[in-house]
Amino acid sequence: MSLILLLSSLFINSSPNLIQPISPIFTVINNRVSEEQASNGQDLLDRALISYQQEQYAPALKMFQQADVAFQTSGDKLNQALALNYLSLTYQQLGQLADAQQATEESLQLLKNKNDSKDYLSILAQTLNTQGQLQLAKGETEKALTSWQEASNTYSKIGDEIGKLGSKINQAQALQTLGLYRRATNTLEEIKLNLDKQADSLLKVTGLLSLGNTLRVVGHVDKSRNILTEGCQIQGKLLQLETVCNPTLSASLNNTNIGKPNPEQEKLAEILLSLGNTAQAQQDIEAAIQFYQRSASISQKQTTQLQAQLNQLRLVLQSGGDKFASTQGLSQEIISQIANLSAKIENLPASRSNIYARINFAQMLLKLGKTGFLTKDVIAQNNCTSADSLCNAAKIVATGFQQAETLADVRSQAYALGTLGSLYEYTQQWTEARTLTQQALKLAEGIQARDIAYRWQWQLGRILSATGNPEENQQGAIAAYDRAVKSLKSIRRDLVTVNRDAQFSFRDEVEPVYREYVSLLLPKTGEPSAENLDKARKVIESLQLAELDNFFRSACLDTKPVEIDEIDTQKQTAVIYPVLLSDRLSIILSLPHQQKNKSLKLYTVILAKQEFQAQVKELQQEIFLKSPREFLKTSKQMYEWLIRPIEADLANSRVKNIVFVLDGNLQSIPISALYDQRKKQYLIQKSYNIAITPGLELLPPQSVSQNRLQALIGGLSEARDTFPAIPGVKDELEQIKDVLATRGNFINENFTQQNIEDAVKSFPGGILHLATHGKFSSKAEDTFILTWNQRLNVNDFSSVLKTRESKQQAAIDLLVLSACETAAGDSRAALGIAGIAVQSGARSTLATLWTVNDEATAALMIEFYKQIAQNQKKAEALRNAQLILLSGKLNPVFKHPYYWAPFVLVGNWQ
Repeated sequence: MSLILLLSSLFINSSPNLIQPISPIFTVINNRVSEEQASNGQDLLDRALISYQQEQYAPALKMFQQADVAFQTSGDKLNQALALNYLSLTYQQLGQLADAQQATEESLQLLKNKNDSKDYLSILAQTLNTQGQLQLAKGETEKALTSWQEASNTYSKIGDEIGKLGSKINQAQALQTLGLYRRATNTLEEIKLNLDKQADSLLKVTGLLSLGNTLRVVGHVDKSRNILTEGCQIQGKLLQLETVCNPTLSASLNNTNIGKPNPEQEKLAEILLSLGNTAQAQQDIEAAIQFYQRSASISQKQTTQLQAQLNQLRLVLQSGGDKFASTQGLSQEIISQIANLSAKIENLPASRSNIYARINFAQMLLKLGKTGFLTKDVIAQNNCTSADSLCNAAKIVATGFQQAETLADVRSQAYALGTLGSLYEYTQQWTEARTLTQQALKLAEGIQARDIAYRWQWQLGRILSATGNPEENQQGAIAAYDRAVKSLKSIRRDLVTVNRDAQFSFRDEVEPVYREYVSLLLPKTGEPSAENLDKARKVIESLQLAELDNFFRSACLDTKPVEIDEIDTQKQTAVIYPVLLSDRLSIILSLPHQQKNKSLKLYTVILAKQEFQAQVKELQQEIFLKSPREFLKTSKQMYEWLIRPIEADLANSRVKNIVFVLDGNLQSIPISALYDQRKKQYLIQKSYNIAITPGLELLPPQSVSQNRLQALIGGLSEARDTFPAIPGVKDELEQIKDVLATRGNFINENFTQQNIEDAVKSFPGGILHLATHGKFSSKAEDTFILTWNQRLNVNDFSSVLKTRESKQQAAIDLLVLSACETAAGDSRAALGIAGIAVQSGARSTLATLWTVNDEATAALMIEFYKQIAQNQKKAEALRNAQLILLSGKLNPVFKHPYYWAPFVLVGNWQ
């Protein structure tokens, strides 16, 4: 039976509502209670809690409402406040935030007459926690933080350690969201110290589990692994399963202690599941698979087993994706796993988690179809009895929708319908795909579930762009993509702070929305409208911001629309936006001296994405060979693609500065070393000063003022950690003293975080020059600079620099990192440079794409500062310094781009 016939037989008819369950699979809710069965509020409250814990939110809501009325009738204000608190939590689960707000306010009103009883304080603390959760959902992070602080203080009064722990963890995540990394770290460390003081127990293990999960969410994956391992070892010891926590050791899971469900056993399974998630975040795939296997083997809870098995299978398929695509097949073992999971999922009782498990399983089967294993021919011929068919996926999701409808769970209904729409989209049954997607979108928007809505807005855009009347559907597709991007902007915080168990994959589920939208706005042939061209530029800026949000695991970057004239009042700057699409390179050029609606131009280079990326990789490799012939061969090709199309307009506009908003792995190539074969010169040898920015919206307009030309300097010349000595650092810093007024000069053992922080607080100057090892990575946790006694992570480094704000000092004008490098093998490592540049608060950052030898670095830096001292703008000063090295006057060896090209100026170029 084909997919279309299968789904038609399940629930498609000609009615306006399209989706109609024919035979509900889940018609009785076990814990539903009638007024006759439960005549008092306490019984209603207890039964409602059971339904809530089983994720049957609509029945729970009704019983909480009944309990509220019962307690109000009996005059029991304290229990009424508790019922209202749970009612608020249930409304939040159902996406009814206004009703949740009202329930919380009513609960707090009942609690306004303070007393010191333990019951009163416990309910007050719970309500404050709920209020914080609601405030966070509404984007009121500062208010949420205050509520959780009050909750923590209240829990302390009654000695409720587990409640206090939860409130503290909530505070840490709020602080992270606000960008207050130092305070977030201190709070997490305080939690750990308190846990260390406790005796080994289930309570302590629960705390370690919560802390480990939080550390993973905020990006501290190594610390998360350590904390979770500690909790695992404690719980494993109690169950005589100590080796289960080490993925490199064989673990006997058929232990005599493993039998009937018990809290200790289930807690161990939960920890192993979390360890798998953390190992996955570390890209330690083998360990993650081991942890998932052990979690599934130990747990007696079906939900935990399925989550672990689904995660395990997804990793196995991802790690072998290329093999499956080439062989058009899976191993019999994996097929057997899919069949077993399918059988288990088909019999799942109704709950939100189980409905999501159905959807996740179906999406995994859909991805298998996209790899080539499940072809459309297989789908058409399949009778839906095979566990690995998309027909089976459709049946599983359809049942999930019926269960969601029975539970009145609109969120799950929206998720299931949209997933069915994606199955139709894959099989190119466009009418059904569009109808299902629109219905799913209507449900998601109705409960303000923007995290789901953006998916279906994106899906609708794809469907419309692939079908029907091109002109009519093109406009509809653009509108759908526009709504998706706006939804993504509105859930910036949710995208980066949600638990990684359900974390959005930025590469798969966020970035493509922006790229596909740009592709629609910028046609392959013909001229786009001025409006669409401006939209495309703004979407590229939004993508840069979204990528930095994902990098930092927070959404605290302040942005505002900025016109280039606000930064370059003399109108001497062009901004270049190269964006790589699937089948072409689109380049938007923003020029000055023109009317606003004519200042943007589009240039299109037709080439495959894979070809372009291969050339980028080759250029990155050849720069280190120091062979002019090989480097020039690739460099001139990149010039032809990136610069040649816009060359004439740049020349005619007579601009002095060109600023690149670089896309993807373009961030890691030396733009200044692109070679013009016709004129036999590098781009830097033309009359342009070159700078890079992650986006105009992130740029402060101020430039270095002459009265702030003082430098705070420091660095490492000795070998530390795993890094070699840099003997030239001392000479470099000494020479800077001859050019600029300096302070600090923190060398070696004096080059510590505390010394830098103390100096920055009182330093009135504008330049901070640090000559030390460091790494730039596509992950914030792997981006750092090296001090004498530690690796200073990008977020910690940001906290150090921003301490001057509390002393009412102006921001750093220029941050110089003269010996750092991008992480080898990381195609997006240069994102770390943009990350440091933005998060440091510095107006401009001068950094290196790779580590250059001491002599060349010192020579360039001294020339750069000489130019700055002569009142040259920063981009111009850097260009002049690079040209001196390129000339070979200081040393003929320095003529090769390896020595002068890695220096990049990020941020304000003036």
